[in-house]
Amino acid sequence: MPYCTKCGKELGSDAAFCPRCGTPVGGSGTGPTAPGAALSGIDSVIREPAAQEYWVQRIVAFAIDAIIVYLVLGVLAVAFALPFFAISSIGTMAAMITGVLSFVAGIVLVLYFAFFEMYAGTSFGKRVMGLVVKSRSGGNPSAVEAFARNISKIHWVLLFLDIIVGLAISKEYTQKFSDRFVGTYVSKRRA
Repeated sequence: MPYCTKCGKELGSDAAFCPRCGTPVGGSGTGPTAPGAALSGIDSVIREPAAQEYWVQRIVAFAIDAIIVYLVLGVLAVAFALPFFAISSIGTMAAMITGVLSFVAGIVLVLYFAFFEMYAGTSFGKRVMGLVVKSRSGGNPSAVEAFARNISKIHWVLLFLDIIVGLAISKEYTQKFSDRFVGTYVSKRRA
């Protein structure tokens, strides 16, 4: 008769899992079908405090960076638009500025992240939160990797989908889809 490698319980000859601890027969207990094991990155984020802390850090880092970019663009937009307010109605001008600013902000946000991650391995927000972006080789991402991993930041819906799909297709909780696609990852910066 076989015995469970984790708890030592005697197993039936046709057992796929230990009836006491749920360890797969012949496995280490980390398989996706073991009770309590993460089925996806989303499952990990729901269950594991470390995963929750990791994503809170990433979200706060993104918010810091977005605030910086939007403040600078807002000041520039107001300075640029002031002369046009004299010759146009305020409602029309505000709608035009909002539309243009949204489009330009998405592009600038992508370029901001790509530039700083390529040269420094981190953006200002990530630096504040103690995070760094690395490529498969362990160095800073290349220009193509940095641009590709950030392209979803052009619009919040794309970024949300990038995160959800990345978490849904893997048991790992540390990569959004674009990170997985280009082979980059975000981790804690070592002191």
